[in-house]
Amino acid sequence: MGNGRIYNLKSIILLFIFINSIILSSQKNHKNGKGIKLKRKKKYLTGESPSQLIILPPSSVSRKNLNYSLYYSPNNKEFSQMPIRYKHGISIIITAYKTEKYIKSTLDSISEQTWFKNHNNWEILVGVDGCNETLKYVHSIMKNYKNLRVFMMEENRGTYITTNTMMTIAQYDNLLRFDADDIMLPDLVELIMKESESKNYDMILFKGINFGKKKFKKKKFLAEGQVFMKHWVFDYFGGFMPWRCAADSEFITRVGKFIKIKKLNKILFKRRIHESNLTIQKKTKYKSVYRKLHINYINNVSKNIKNINNAVIIKIINNYNEIFPNSIF
Repeated sequence: MGNGRIYNLKSIILLFIFINSIILSSQKNHKNGKGIKLKRKKKYLTGESPSQLIILPPSSVSRKNLNYSLYYSPNNKEFSQMPIRYKHGISIIITAYKTEKYIKSTLDSISEQTWFKNHNNWEILVGVDGCNETLKYVHSIMKNYKNLRVFMMEENRGTYITTNTMMTIAQYDNLLRFDADDIMLPDLVELIMKESESKNYDMILFKGINFGKKKFKKKKFLAEGQVFMKHWVFDYFGGFMPWRCAADSEFITRVGKFIKIKKLNKILFKRRIHESNLTIQKKTKYKSVYRKLHINYINNVSKNIKNINNAVIIKIINNYNEIFPNSIF
């Protein structure tokens, strides 16, 4: 027993000396730029880096070529003299990608808006984001809807670039961005139009409630992706960033301190929760690394804009086709 203990003690001492010599050698070689590199776990933010803001000063050709509505334009002499481009009314903007399961319910809820009963100055613009399956389905039902225009993007570029494209096509001075899988409550348009016209708001945010997936069911929230704004706000501030997620938050943050915003404490739509929602997908869900990249950008850049003349050059899709009920594919 005694000899065994001595033997074990000697083994431990020799092992300690051996390991210590390796560590000292590694440290020495590391200083000389040689030797073994020890692996260390590092946390990296991976994913697409957010686009940078590009400044368009008032004197630039691009800004001077912008056109604004008769009813609402910036309090700036340079812009108030621009020609009238938009009619008074509302354009509802929808982007659609793999939403053939849900878009009929969405269009039905829009066509049943109470405001439409006494008005005809409205349009629904559906931008199909390069998805043939969705296009074929929308084409098969589009004859059932009044004032509906459908556009097919030649390539899939994402919801925000498609939204920018649809907003450049929109003919009315009020814009309402809405998702192709959500449901409007009947008085949504009537309430926001009344609020906008009586109080002259440039942007109106409103609440929604989740339905569909049980985990998120009946959760109430203030929406940012579903938003009402004046057309001049979109033009003047440059539209949405070409991100996969969080571009609606960035836009509201960027313009918020320069325009008149109303937050309605009223639920005006139902948001459908399903597996394709960006808010629950692993890469783009809340608290994901990808989303954190964009939130950091919003906090460090968009919140710190101090000049109303700061804007982004919007990205749009130049190649698209308008689809009619009698179109042949």
